[in-house]
Amino acid sequence: MTTELLSALGDRKRLAVLGALCATGPAAAHTVADLGDRTGLSERDVQRALAVLGGAGLVRRDETGLSAGLEPIRTAAAAGSASTPVGRVAADFPRLDGCLKNGRIATIPADDRLKDELGRLVMAALPRRDSYTEKELTAELHELGDESVALRRLLVDFGYLDRDADGSRYWPAT
Repeated sequence: MTTELLSALGDRKRLAVLGALCATGPAAAHTVADLGDRTGLSERDVQRALAVLGGAGLVRRDETGLSAGLEPIRTAAAAGSASTPVGRVAADFPRLDGCLKNGRIATIPADDRLKDELGRLVMAALPRRDSYTEKELTAELHELGDESVALRRLLVDFGYLDRDADGSRYWPAT
């Protein structure tokens, strides 16, 4: 479904029609002529766009008219997030939902209890190794979130990782 969804969204005319459907909300009754007026497209172009968008589940037609159905986009986004290392373990850490975005760590919380929980999430998402060089660990943490250095520091500060005195090698704390 993702390929069909991306294909449907990959055309400016189809995006214009979908945008016009979304702009007025579900309460408005939309017709092909109305969408043509709103987008500046011919009725034929609107009908073609609606056929493709409908096939991807993005447009519904009922007795009140046409409406946007954005659930396929939400479903695809959720599937994409769930396929990341963080997304695969995120359900085990519901208190951290506000720190995560698109299957990545977006922010580091200020609260120490949440930081500790974030440390557990990171350790669950990291590939299991006996040790990491600083460069390897930073690269792995960058896959989880943009603040890889801050995440590395958090893991050390909260006792999830030990390191050599010079910081060149890290390993899971015992």
